[in-house]
Amino acid sequence: MVALDLHVHTGRYSQCAEAVDPYRIEEYALRVGLDGVVLTDHDVLWEEEEVVLLRQRCPSILIFRGIEVSALGAHLVIIGLDDGGLFHRGIPVAEACSIAHRNAACVILAHPFRDADPAAIPVELVDAIEVGSTSFTVEEARRARQLARRTGKPQVAASDAHALSRIGWGWTRFPVRPADELELAALIASGAGEAVVPEFLR
Repeated sequence: MVALDLHVHTGRYSQCAEAVDPYRIEEYALRVGLDGVVLTDHDVLWEEEEVVLLRQRCPSILIFRGIEVSALGAHLVIIGLDDGGLFHRGIPVAEACSIAHRNAACVILAHPFRDADPAAIPVELVDAIEVGSTSFTVEEARRARQLARRTGKPQVAASDAHALSRIGWGWTRFPVRPADELELAALIASGAGEAVVPEFLR
């Protein structure tokens, strides 16, 4: 089994996570037994060359690229793209999903009851729903699980870490080790992942 934190911010591109030194992510991920993380800074996708260097400095964990898109009425974690410039702040959810799917990427509806009103967005277009992270209250987590069950969407969990100590607070367990972002996106969309969160949030 492979344990991945699908939603991690860094001080490189997320001002709200300025204390998260990317080169210390490996240290904190290993402390909690993670196999890897997805870098999901706000509206910025790390360049592949940058991640290659980070992987060289952090060889003991898997590091994938993703992006948290500030869409109109929702935040979307998108994994599997090479070009973050395809999105802009306030992009409609349907347009963001269309772009992602044309590129074989997957779309996760992040903390759906904090930054979104699921009744006002096309939830049927996303590939998975985040049901737990440090951004959730207990009630929001319950409602997110209900939303996932009602819509038949896979459930994933992550940390939404904005501090190193938060990495691995929640994570998703996969049966195989994805070779790259596209394989990870396919695993998420297929429902192969199992959300893991602290007991109090279940």
